[in-house]
Amino acid sequence: MAWVVLALGQGGKKPEVYLAELAGQGLKGRAVVLVGSQGGLEVFVYLEGLRPGSGAYANHIHFNRGGNATCKEQNGDQILGLTSLVADANGRAVAYTRLPAASLPGGSTYVNVHANTPTPVGGTLACGDLQATEVRY
Repeated sequence: MAWVVLALGQGGKKPEVYLAELAGQGLKGRAVVLVGSQGGLEVFVYLEGLRPGSGAYANHIHFNRGGNATCKEQNGDQILGLTSLVADANGRAVAYTRLPAASLPGGSTYVNVHANTPTPVGGTLACGDLQATEVRY
């Protein structure tokens, strides 16, 4: 991941980095959100423990007008849509999303991965609150 941060940090300014440890229903993973020095967001999501070859899983950054959205409360009524995760033959999925015109909403936010049954965007499978972090390189 350091090479991605280096690329975004060109021009002398380090990008802001946010991490979410994703967990739920036997799944685990991580979401990394990079806020580039020129604006925009780059989001990487990794999840393991899915049923092998089980299809696509919608995932989003959730937030709300109050700026207090958390996984525990599941109170993020607004979303930034991310590229769907697709489970491979080993039950792992990786997705990358570039949102050049987006900014990370103020206050607390979380990344939510949704079940793909009984509807394409079902209930929560895995979730993690985004936290600012410092990447050293």
